[in-house]
Amino acid sequence: MSDSPGFLRRGPISPALHGTLDYLLAATLIAAPLVLHFHDETAKVVMLVLGGAATVLAVGTNWSRSIVHVIPPAVHGVADIGATIALIIAPFVFGFSEHTLALVVYVAVGAGGLLATLLTRFESDLPAAAATRAVHAPSPI
Repeated sequence: MSDSPGFLRRGPISPALHGTLDYLLAATLIAAPLVLHFHDETAKVVMLVLGGAATVLAVGTNWSRSIVHVIPPAVHGVADIGATIALIIAPFVFGFSEHTLALVVYVAVGAGGLLATLLTRFESDLPAAAATRAVHAPSPI
């Protein structure tokens, strides 16, 4: 049984596929402002910060494509929804909507990420014993 709300458990995208897409999203968020030479520093910094957060989620979620297995999939799903909405509205909130390239990249990546998030089943695909051990493991500190 999953702790995810119903809307986070119904999609056709598997945790394994979403986990793979997470790494692609993180790489895109980190590379895009550098490769595309955004002319607005705020647009660069915001996307790089979101890329760092996406990397943490990719590496830390409790499913097969992650390395650390500490973030519950439902928390990952809610964070994805927040981050993708933030991508869509950031150009308007932070005042760089007049920079067409940054605006298009933010809205396209945000909309694509939101669609993928809404179509994902946010449940751990790890064996039950491993999933329980990973989430309830004692802190190394």
